[in-house]
Amino acid sequence: MSLPERLDDLAHMTGFPQFSARFAARTQHGLHLRWTPVIAVALATAGFVAAVSAPSPALTLGFALLSVAQAIGLGLSVLGPIKPFGTLKGVDERDRQLRRDSYLATFMAMSGIAILALIALAGFALVDRWDRERVIFSLPALAFYLLCLLVTMPTLYASWATRPIEDE
Repeated sequence: MSLPERLDDLAHMTGFPQFSARFAARTQHGLHLRWTPVIAVALATAGFVAAVSAPSPALTLGFALLSVAQAIGLGLSVLGPIKPFGTLKGVDERDRQLRRDSYLATFMAMSGIAILALIALAGFALVDRWDRERVIFSLPALAFYLLCLLVTMPTLYASWATRPIEDE
């Protein structure tokens, strides 16, 4: 037995080649990540609430939670069931319809959330007599929250709208 064959046998003993083959087969159709996007949206919502309700912009944990939610959302957009834009390999009419419906639902939800959040922020600023610094700090938190929703909600919609493909 030659050295390359022995090294191949050693690599197969670790199980990593089999794992990567199974992972490639599962991600060909996209993973069904049902609860991970829910956790990401909950983290983003908690981060936004923490950022807006902080007594001082420097003492907030909100942007850290928003950053974690954004990182999870970006990972979901890579591994999730929606095929990325610009890819033609393996994309059929069903995939295009799912992507279209997912982004339509996301944009509709984001529009409603943005309008309600702006009205709420204006109301809090008037009722609680927020100073200018706190209002200026709250608006980027809202923008970051909406970006988190943009990368997370299409996967959330697509994962709950379709059923997982059974392993063969």
